[in-house]
Amino acid sequence: MKHFIAICCCVLLPALGIMAQEEQDIAATMNMNEVVILAEGQTFEEYLVQQVLENAKPLKEHVRILRYTVTTSMDKDIDLKQMPRRRMITFAAKLAGYGQIASALLEHKAFGITMAEDVLFYEGKMITSNARILETKQELTDKQVKAFLKHDGMMGVNIYDKFYDKVRSKAKELKRKYQKKQATGMSYIGSYTSDNRTIYKVRLGNMLVHIVDGCWQIKALDYTEGQNQMHFECSEVRPGLFVLSKGIIKMYIDRQKWPQGSVAMQMTYVYK
Repeated sequence: MKHFIAICCCVLLPALGIMAQEEQDIAATMNMNEVVILAEGQTFEEYLVQQVLENAKPLKEHVRILRYTVTTSMDKDIDLKQMPRRRMITFAAKLAGYGQIASALLEHKAFGITMAEDVLFYEGKMITSNARILETKQELTDKQVKAFLKHDGMMGVNIYDKFYDKVRSKAKELKRKYQKKQATGMSYIGSYTSDNRTIYKVRLGNMLVHIVDGCWQIKALDYTEGQNQMHFECSEVRPGLFVLSKGIIKMYIDRQKWPQGSVAMQMTYVYK
């Protein structure tokens, strides 16, 4: 499903955001209210983010080949026929080539679909294949099925590198605020232990980053934007290499008009 996530955002709402993490594998949690000060006045949170960025390398420098399967489920329980500017958004979706997907989402108030595809990361390139529909909660026309299978890019981009780009961009944004003597919203939240590793939590404005001590990889990433919520988890597939294993997205159009209406997406990644 090329750009599958992108079309859901295009048709349903302009932004994505974050769910709170269920930290089931946490052995211990420690919250620290005080700020840890390092040499030259550097705070502990600044030190942690600096370590992440200084040690960040593109995925292709970690591994030459990586194979995995992505499974994505989407559940919608909202009547999009009542959506503001529906005709304009539908027209834009058609122009972008997502007309049949938009029609399926509009036709069914309760909509559910589960899809999967195989991914090969080879020398920096993402190659997807075998896109397939595993389950639907409603009947789809042949054209709609073909549209979902055609737009098969659930993992058509390098999410690993995107994570570090996002942290780098956010750090630069907060640095500019600091230079202007504005509140940055940057703070050290605390730490916990997972699989015998110490994980530090640093808040960067509307982003919460979980950082692995020593290898300075991202273990989890939470992000909120407006009403919308996003949570990502990473697993260690090679020594010192944490890649995406799970993603949960909760999207709303307008919680005041549709307090119960939302779109939920969940992605799982199984590495071979």
